[in-house]
Amino acid sequence: MEKIINYLKYMSIFLIMELLITFIISLFNLLGLNSGITSIILFITNIILFFVLTFHNAFRKQRKGLLEGLILGALFIILMFTIKSILFDTSIGLSTIIFYIILIIVSILGGTMGVNKKSGQDTTTNS
Repeated sequence: MEKIINYLKYMSIFLIMELLITFIISLFNLLGLNSGITSIILFITNIILFFVLTFHNAFRKQRKGLLEGLILGALFIILMFTIKSILFDTSIGLSTIIFYIILIIVSILGGTMGVNKKSGQDTTTNS
């Protein structure tokens, strides 16, 4: 039950941040910024959001970073896809699949790096 609550917490944070980011990017679009540029900005912010949330989750758990990143990334993508399917009549194209694959890879990297991060220790040595 604790795992489910943890995943729901991260999904809630993701949803709130995603809505906020989308709102801000929409304002840029309204101000006349090129839609290609806003798409790139949205892509980069999604990558950062996926990485930071999976990194934080794995850092707190300190175990199974690869699996935690994969699970949390997949849950985020399911949430994104569900909302997109409800709000818009869209089909899945090759670019969408590549986008989701990149987000899964970033999530796995975030989870792996979160577990491997040493808390409060300096791992560099002075020779």
